[in-house]
This record gives sequence, structure tokens and C-alpha cells, in this order.
Amino acid sequence: MWSSMGAPKGLVWLLLLLIYTGSTSGTLVTSCDSCHDEATCLETKDRGDSFLKLSCACKDGFVGDGLTCYDQKLCSDSDCCAQGYQWSAERGCEDTDECSLPDSPCQPPQVCRNTLGSYECLQPPSRTKSGPSDRSVQVDCGHGLCPEGMDCLEGSDGFMNCVDPCENYSVLNDDWRATNYTSDEVHSDNVNFKGWYRFFLWQKSAHIPERCVAAGRCGTLYPIWMRTPHPTQSGVIQYSQMCIQRYGECCFTSMTQNYVKLCYRDFYVYKLKPTSRYHAYCLGKFLLH
Repeated sequence: MWSSMGAPKGLVWLLLLLIYTGSTSGTLVTSCDSCHDEATCLETKDRGDSFLKLSCACKDGFVGDGLTCYDQKLCSDSDCCAQGYQWSAERGCEDTDECSLPDSPCQPPQVCRNTLGSYECLQPPSRTKSGPSDRSVQVDCGHGLCPEGMDCLEGSDGFMNCVDPCENYSVLNDDWRATNYTSDEVHSDNVNFKGWYRFFLWQKSAHIPERCVAAGRCGTLYPIWMRTPHPTQSGVIQYSQMCIQRYGECCFTSMTQNYVKLCYRDFYVYKLKPTSRYHAYCLGKFLLH
């Protein structure tokens, strides 16, 4: 059904995507206030189109996504990059993967896990004949390792304790996270996630999809999907690699500091990290492997 503006609501988003993936350079935004001081806010409108498209593009001599711009002359030797980031002539400051360096910052048997601007040294779990996945981890709670499948979280008493995330989680049930959801409203997970989360879609358990999600789905510009498989063994915590679909690349940026656990072979819980603006975690129907 056509709206009073002359186009269906979903078409608004489709038109934005055509610009985003097509000829217009820069990053699509909903307001020019989002653009960096050294970026230009571009306003475009196709012939016969009543909707104005806004995008941020760095000015000549600067590189970045338009939301952040770096002076190519001043930053050519990483002077502008914070610790844990390195200079790229095409994209500005990018995260340094410390775990891929010749000399790992973690001492064996610890496992190095890259994070944005830093890294983590994780203690591998003890092995049994049944053998948990090589992606499973045990968490150090200051006074020793937590039992397998438990995480170190702050309790109501203000102290850090080992708890089961299957019994201690918050609920996220936003319908706009669905992989088939499109809208002219852009959502973001640039929030302070704390602890573990269980997802629901339309009052049913949901999970982060293990496949590439098209740009503009899940109510956001840059959808986040899960590259590594979900655990099939309950009772263990596994790290997961999340991918951000951006600039037409399914995994333009990866996030490896998220965790997932299968609870009682019935549902998943996730320990999420906050993202940048216009990024959000996607959801699909719950499917147990």
C-alpha cells in the first residue's frame, strides 16, 4: 500500500540503499550533524524522488568514513591514532590485531583474543575425552578460574562472582532486529551492554544468524551476523566471531570479543560488546543445530 508521501515505507529504505551502495560516496546519515568537522554533508535527490538523501564524505586531504576524518599529512605516521590502532592511507585509524604479531602478547598456554584497540589473554579450559570445542574458554575471576560454563560478573553485593549466564541474563526482544525487517528508521547498538543477553522475536527464542545479512536489514545500516557456528554442546562458553556487513563486504570488520553459550540445549545467551553508530545485531528464527 502506498503511503501519503507517494511511496511505501520499505521503499524509502531501498532507495537509501541504492544510494549507499551505488554512486554516492561517504556514509549515509539521518542528520548532517553526524558528519565530522572535516567532512561535507551531501544532499542528493534522484529525478522523481521526493526523499532527500544525506551522506557524510571527508573533504579533500582527509580520509575516513565521514563520521570520523583524519588529515592525511598529519596522520601519515600514526600520530593521530590512539594506542592499539594503526594508520591506513585509505581508511584512517584501524585496529591493530596484536594477536597476529610475530611475538604474541600472551604467554602459553593462554590464548590471545583481539579486541578493538586492545587484546585479551584467555585461559584455555581443561580437556576431557568428550572434549569441549577449541573455542570454549574459562574466565578468570581474580581468585581463580570460574568453573566451566560460568562467567565472572558483578553481583548485587558489588563483588565479582562466578555465575551461570543461563540463569543471569537480560532480554532483548526488538522486532526490528529481524533479518527481513526494513525501515527508514536507523537503529544502533552503540549502547553499554552489560552481562549476558537472550534474544526473542515475536515472543519466541531467536539467535544471531550465521550467514551474511544484506545492508539495510535488521533496522540498521550495517548489520552484524555471526561467522563462527553456534555451540552444539551445552554447559560451555565459547567465543564467537561477529562480522559487520559494510561497504558491500559481508565481513568488512570482524568482532571477536563476543561470547555465546547454549543453555540446556534449549536457547542461546550472548555476551555482547557495544558497536559504533548505525551498527546492530541481527536476529533470525531460533534453530538448534
